Parts: sequence; structure tokens; C-alpha cells
Amino acid sequence: MKTIKTLFAVASLSLAALPLQAVHAQSKSTQNHSLKSPIHLIHGQAPGGTTDAMARLLAQELTKRLNVDVVVETRPGAGTTLAAAAVARAPADGQTVLFTGSGHSVNASLIPNLTFDTAKDFKAIGMVAATPYLLLTTPSMPVSNVKELVSYLKQNPDKATVAVTSIGSSPHIAGALFRQKSGVEMELVPYKGSSAQVADVISGRVPVAFDNIALMGPHLEAKTLKPLAVTSQKRSPMYPDIPTMEESGFPDFDIVGWFGALVPTKTPDDVVAVFNQVVLEMKKDPAFIAQVQKLGATIMPGGSAEAEEFVQNDIKKMTAMVKELGITLK
Repeated sequence: MKTIKTLFAVASLSLAALPLQAVHAQSKSTQNHSLKSPIHLIHGQAPGGTTDAMARLLAQELTKRLNVDVVVETRPGAGTTLAAAAVARAPADGQTVLFTGSGHSVNASLIPNLTFDTAKDFKAIGMVAATPYLLLTTPSMPVSNVKELVSYLKQNPDKATVAVTSIGSSPHIAGALFRQKSGVEMELVPYKGSSAQVADVISGRVPVAFDNIALMGPHLEAKTLKPLAVTSQKRSPMYPDIPTMEESGFPDFDIVGWFGALVPTKTPDDVVAVFNQVVLEMKKDPAFIAQVQKLGATIMPGGSAEAEEFVQNDIKKMTAMVKELGITLK
């Protein structure tokens, strides 16, 4: 049985190898449109990660269903704002699309002097998928649930350190929320990536971490990490035996990573409607669903209207949360 790590690697390599060239497999509903080759699908993460693999999945579907070439461009840096800025200033014709995630909701309140407005300068064409985060600890930690962890950290303040992936990330916000709700004076230690923080948790250098569930499969299978809870409102289909933070005594604890596509806000409604139809169709395709699941994520339902409502609500939610938790870039 392939591990999630193996499946992720296979999916990423196969997607990267695919020439994103147009094929004649349009649905009747998208045959008449003004889009042309190439469409630029831009995201702000490094190549090879979950975001990049998910973007290539979307690019593949746009190519197949719209009969146009799609170019995936990575523009990492400044908390994904370089990519967002490029799309915000692009012509509003549907030829330039931002593929982004939960970091987009945080940028407005965390990064000063942005050249764009995250809420007003974009509109969503569709959500693709979501993935929760895990509260993890080292197997040697003498706890079996979140309640016991909180008690242990209160009794051992020298161990009250939590690893999170980068300042302002969803795991960072999850860590800050955990600190507030638990009442434990814990230090949040930001890492530049998941691999470094996982290595430190496994070695016992840092006893606790929040990390993406999609990346943890090999460690959970090898039992080199101990999962205590997921950060979503519902249990993960991947690991249904792991309780939620809310079930663990932390009400209103709902932090998830999401993946969606946005365009400049003045993009015509008929162009948005074309993208909307593609997104709705692809999310019903068993092959696409299987690819998303291989990346450790679950499909987010709904079309462009639901996506726009979700993004706007998430921006408001994260803006309030960043302020309440006192999160800064320093």
C-alpha cells in the first residue's frame, strides 16, 4: 500500500510532466467563450509543494475543458503577496488567474503597505479543496490527548514550546489560538518549512507542532509523530479516529487551509461564469477527486458565488483573529 508521501510524490511528478496543452474535450457549456491561450495561473508558493501540485491539477482541468493552454507560474515571496500583486494589476479579462489559499486572508492584516486590497481587488471563480492541520507531539511525550497536553505544559513550562510553519501562516494562527484558549504561556517558534520543524519535533528538541495533515502521512504511519487533534470543525476523512480541537475541549477552533482561484475584480461576469462551470464540472469528476485526495485534501463544494462568500468571510475572520491574538511579523 502506497504511503501518502509516495502518492503525493507520484501526483506531483505526473502533473509536472504533463504538457498543459489544449485538447478537444470541452463540455457544451464552455465551448463558446472568449478565453485564449495562454491563461496564466499564478501562485505564491515554491515549486513542488502542495499548492503547486494543486495548481497544476486545476491547470490540467482548465486546459482540458476550455481547450486553451494554461501556464502555471510560481512567484513566491512576501507571504504570497508578490503573486497576488501581479494578478491584481493584470488586465481583468480572465487571462491571468491567482491560485491562492488561506494566507491570502491573513495578508491584509499582517503585511503593511500592500499595493492591493485583498477583499476588493479580487473575486473568486471557485474553491478547489481544503485541508486541516494537525496538533502533533513527539511519541515520548507522556500524553494521549489535548487535555493531558495542556496539563503537562502547565506543569512543565520549560516544555511549553510549539513549532509552527512561518509567521502569519495558518499553523501559526492555530498555535496562537491554542495558546490563548489553553491559558498556557507557550512560545511559538516559526520555521521556514515543514521538514525542519518536523525533524525538531521527532528529535524532541521542540515537543509540539501544528502542521499540514497532507504532509504527515509517512510520520503517522511510522509512528514517529503522535497526532492529538485536527484543527477543522469536522474530523478528517483521512484520519477519522483523530478528534477535532472542539471535541478536545476547545470550542470555535476552526483553522483550515484552503485552495481557490481568484481573478481581478473587474473581470466580466460572463468570463467568471465560464470558469465557474469548469470548477463545478471538475469537482464532480471521480478522477479529479481522487487526485485531490492523493494530495491529502478534500473537495470544497459550491461554485463562484459560494467561493466569493467564503473568501470574504475568511478575510474578515482572519483579520479579527490576527488582531485579537496579537500576531505580528516581528
